Amino acid sequence: MWSVREAEQAIRAVKESTSLPAICTFTFSAGAKGYRTAVGVTPERAALAALEAGADIVGANCGNGIDEMVEIARLIRDAALHAPILIQANAGLPTFAKGKTIYKQTPEYMASRVPNLIAAGSSIIGGCCGTTPAHIAAIRAAVRAAIPK
Repeated sequence: MWSVREAEQAIRAVKESTSLPAICTFTFSAGAKGYRTAVGVTPERAALAALEAGADIVGANCGNGIDEMVEIARLIRDAALHAPILIQANAGLPTFAKGKTIYKQTPEYMASRVPNLIAAGSSIIGGCCGTTPAHIAAIRAAVRAAIPK
């Protein structure tokens, strides 16, 4: 999501029509004033608005590689102290070569950043654009290794 208003409406629709958990993620880009959605919403404001509307889980997806998502997770955690946070990073930002979209972050690279995401407050970690089953398997192994039994 980009818009708080649209997110609030979607969350309310989920809550009114199902007993399933409502998960709301936003896409942020870095700019001169920090991370914002395409319509100017900060991660902190997005998370709080989604929670106030009834979201059970908040977070960020797409638009960033895993390194940028660490800071975004930290900003969301600072605002949403007790909410589960979902982070789904791209396998880096896309580049174009020979008519193909290429994502350069390898499964191993993304997995190496998982401890940073956990330390920043992420509760659920997945993948977005450019991630493959190998990326998800590496992330899963890194999560298991980072969380004490």
